[in-house]
Amino acid sequence: MMSTKYTQAALLLIAVIFIFLLYQLPTSVIDNKDVENQVNENFSIEKAIELVEGENPMEGIFMLRDIIDKNPENTDALYYLGVLSLQTAQYENAVKRFNQIISIDSSDKRAYLQLGFSNYYLGNYKTADSLFNIVMASDDSLLIKDLDFFLKSK
Repeated sequence: MMSTKYTQAALLLIAVIFIFLLYQLPTSVIDNKDVENQVNENFSIEKAIELVEGENPMEGIFMLRDIIDKNPENTDALYYLGVLSLQTAQYENAVKRFNQIISIDSSDKRAYLQLGFSNYYLGNYKTADSLFNIVMASDDSLLIKDLDFFLKSK
């Protein structure tokens, strides 16, 4: 009789510990809302670029700005706004965007290249040269090819 009570108490204790541990486990390894937000942002960036390159560029620019308002560290949206600023000769705005990217992710060499272009157009040749040297040291063949093409055209 004593062993039955002991067995029941042990099983009850094991069940309580098991229930406690179940509640301590995370419900999901990845927060689905974060993944969903990232997918939506990427889709929105692609849609914005289509609009910029298509019939309604201002709507695309407003979409990119809205993405940045919601997530100021979205380097893709910042990059495209910087490139658009560069293409429309708004070099100070381009410098601002590319500097934002570098402050968020200092390993983003495409931002260094575009920041170099922006500084070159502003007449800041020494700054542009030091940024171009960072790109050359990156061993990123596509960026180096873009830089080569730019320098040969000047």
